[in-house]
Amino acid sequence: MQGEPVRLKCALFYGYIRANYSQAQSVGLSLMWYRSTGLGHGDFEEPISFNGVRMSKEEDAIWFRPADLQDVGLYSCVLRNSTYCMKVSMSLHVAENDTDLCYNSDMRHMEKAELSKSKDITCPDIEDYIEPGKDPHITWFKECRPKQWRASILQRRDTLSIREVKEDDIGNYTCEVTFGGFVVHRTTELTVTAPLTDKPPKILYPSENKISNMELQLGKSLGFITFLLSVGAVCVLLCSAERRWLTLPLFVFVDRGHGGRGVCVCDSILPEFWAQSDVHMVFAAV
Repeated sequence: MQGEPVRLKCALFYGYIRANYSQAQSVGLSLMWYRSTGLGHGDFEEPISFNGVRMSKEEDAIWFRPADLQDVGLYSCVLRNSTYCMKVSMSLHVAENDTDLCYNSDMRHMEKAELSKSKDITCPDIEDYIEPGKDPHITWFKECRPKQWRASILQRRDTLSIREVKEDDIGNYTCEVTFGGFVVHRTTELTVTAPLTDKPPKILYPSENKISNMELQLGKSLGFITFLLSVGAVCVLLCSAERRWLTLPLFVFVDRGHGGRGVCVCDSILPEFWAQSDVHMVFAAV
């Protein structure tokens, strides 16, 4: 992120060759850095001149303290001597926070959790910003604000542990790491779903296999019909037009957005098996 320190490591030492930087140096190999004038691999590359202040070369990496929007581009590291040459390129993306937020929505990590289950949210990709032999100093925020966590949510080193996930836990979690006079932020969006189950759906209200009447006036808006359902169930409604009952099935899946309540909407596909409760619309005289 703009204004935060970034370490751009030469990928040659992390998957391409078995030697580390010190071993490469010991056999006479030199590491050079280049930056492309554009974002394409065919663009002209020029050697990077390090000023040692905001941008510096340290062993197998470039450090930006801090990164700026002008640093966006394609960086190449070249390991060579008189008889050997190997090169790899890496893209650096630097973004600003969204307006009035402490994160950029496009750079969030994504996690899912199940209701009533446990969930660990880690502060990802911070290894480069922890001083050797020291525990990281991490502060957690939710929706960019400090939060008084309930007793069942514990913070352990770089992890926020939720013992029993609730619907209120949905949202954006940001960890803030203090590092050398700077701060590093990582944001994770947590979504919560119903627990996986092989139990059949159940309608809690109206009762299954019983008829509930709803009185409406002709020409008036129907509005919404609300069912109280077991999580993950659907509701089925038989509707009426011109006082004639139709067989068009209406149903909706219940998810976390309904808060345990299902609102029936039209659809022409009916699953093979669902729990069912009918609401008959009784038209009253105008």
